[in-house]
Amino acid sequence: MNPNNQKFSPNQENRIGDALEVERYSYCDESGIPVFLAKEIYKKDKKFIFYPYSVNPTDGSVKPKRIHKIELVGWNDLEEVPKDFKVNNRYGLKTLRAKAFFNALYNKFKSVYHYTVGINLKNSFQSDHITLNWSDLKVILNDIYREKNFYDREKAILIAKNLSVINSSIPRPLRYLPGGDLQRFLHKYSSYEKVNSDDLDALSGVLEVIPPSIINTTSNFINSKEQINKVYIEDIILKFEKLISSSKDNEKQWQVFFEKNSWILSHLFPYEVILREKEAYVGGKTIGNDNGRIIDFLFQNGFNDNYALLETKTHKKELLKKQVYRKPSVFSMSDELSGGISQCLDQKDTFLKHYGKENPSFDPKCILIIGMKSSLNIEQKHCFELLRSSQKNIEIVTFDEILMKLKGLIKVLNYTD
Repeated sequence: MNPNNQKFSPNQENRIGDALEVERYSYCDESGIPVFLAKEIYKKDKKFIFYPYSVNPTDGSVKPKRIHKIELVGWNDLEEVPKDFKVNNRYGLKTLRAKAFFNALYNKFKSVYHYTVGINLKNSFQSDHITLNWSDLKVILNDIYREKNFYDREKAILIAKNLSVINSSIPRPLRYLPGGDLQRFLHKYSSYEKVNSDDLDALSGVLEVIPPSIINTTSNFINSKEQINKVYIEDIILKFEKLISSSKDNEKQWQVFFEKNSWILSHLFPYEVILREKEAYVGGKTIGNDNGRIIDFLFQNGFNDNYALLETKTHKKELLKKQVYRKPSVFSMSDELSGGISQCLDQKDTFLKHYGKENPSFDPKCILIIGMKSSLNIEQKHCFELLRSSQKNIEIVTFDEILMKLKGLIKVLNYTD
């Protein structure tokens, strides 16, 4: 570590070496001899590496902490590094939320001593090294922070509330539910058991304080249900319009959206259906366990005697080729549309061969959601309708047509005699 036996300032960190591409700092003992590599700074690569350590006050010995190496990537200088990390004075984790998270991580991955956190990194969990994307980690840390604040408030109110019971001179504290706390509370649970009368009373109390412009409470909650439906569908429409305004080919975002709101897709069928499975395997794997067919959504009808396969693309996919195939108004299918149709037919064929005998299915319906009809001119729309109506095995639906269905539901809910 110190080939020239050079001595530095004792009992502190000193820069070792004079390399231009990297600054290295080591902790030096009472004799000024470097004994522990403490920090490395790679300014060109926007990378800071810290080696957390502790110094024994009795004999001055140095030893690494539980996390041996913290690597921070993507920030221009130390001032930009998130405050959750201690970048001066022995380094490590600074905030309570960061310590809580990494303690939990350590309990699950006790053999890991090297952590990398950075901007635009891919999350990776290896046996000796964990890499975390800062955007994803920040969401978790914020949730931990909010949860701790909520717990601290609740603890203080709980103590004061119980003291008011045993001492009449202590006023009973008022406790209000801040906006967003109810959603965060319910988000902790993945499912709910049977609701009892106390739960219903509590829910009634919440409904009573909702502004009348949003919901009208009545004895049988009929108006409430109608208003909730309106607000819910209006919110869905806003989210749909946000996705449809994206200039990117956001297929994964559409799949997540339809997964959370599968009832929208059920409106594409003339009969009752239920979502059987998302990203369903429909067969086709080779002996090497590859080339398996995956359909985005698999629906089953209410009688459990037939299936429907639904494939989603994105609103950015073209429906027809821009150049006229034969003047004046004959257009060819786009590669995306013809490829999507072929994909659906292949998935249907594979499904029938692999599962047709075990699962009753009579010519399963196939639906392909793709493109925007509003992007076509008058001649193209006419050609598209001819092409669509000629497809006997595949029903083609565009994204803006689904949006029109949602807006139609709002009109139905707003209709009054």
